[in-house]
Amino acid sequence: MSQKPIYSNIYKIKYIFKSLITGKKTEDDFDWNLYPKHYSGELKEVEKDHTTIIKANDYALDNGRLSLKSNILPLHPNHLLLYETILQLSPSTALEVGCGGGDHLHNLKILQPSLTLFGEDLSEKQIKLLHKRHPDLDAAIKQHDILSSSLLDWPPIDIVFTQAVIMHIRTEDNHLIALSNLFKMATKQVVLMENWTKHNFVEDILLLKQEGKIPWPELYLYSRPHPITERPHILIASALPLEGYTKVLHDEHFRQNS
Repeated sequence: MSQKPIYSNIYKIKYIFKSLITGKKTEDDFDWNLYPKHYSGELKEVEKDHTTIIKANDYALDNGRLSLKSNILPLHPNHLLLYETILQLSPSTALEVGCGGGDHLHNLKILQPSLTLFGEDLSEKQIKLLHKRHPDLDAAIKQHDILSSSLLDWPPIDIVFTQAVIMHIRTEDNHLIALSNLFKMATKQVVLMENWTKHNFVEDILLLKQEGKIPWPELYLYSRPHPITERPHILIASALPLEGYTKVLHDEHFRQNS
């Protein structure tokens, strides 16, 4: 069995110590006040084998596919799939909820300079990290809790997306509040890249639509496969019918053979 990385063990020790001092525990996967250090460790781990921040001409989009054009480490396959999917949908505006260090926003701007970008994150420390990693990022960034009933007054946004965010919200039914708020901010698509075993994402989205908590007149669900495993890996919820993607009807679509 492989050992957990040092940053993960440090987080666990801090979490246990804080729980003993305060007498409070979180049902979420993380204590969000402690998470930024863990997140920084994750970034360093990814950077051992992959590029996290690209430059102009590192990648090119051709017929909806990104190809590496320079002598750098490749993007992580998850990140490549996320960027490809968003760019294929041709949005004018996009918002990342849980934008962390801002790498996804930076990379999307490099790949599509005309894209107007927005980002929000629960953690003030995460946003400080974003400004440190990308001091010249051309995106509107705000601190905000996606569980808040007071949504930020963003202009109309075509696509709202997450990458490994909703999967970590485990307290009661808070992930349902988060999902509903994503749809309230998106006018065309919500794109999710999550761990599909953490929640019944498809069932939950269909339930929210049935309960009137998704404001779109119509709802269509699709998937795209992972570039290596070729298994369904990313969920596209759309207010409009789309071509070229696989329709999704149930959660087993993502879990089969996983």
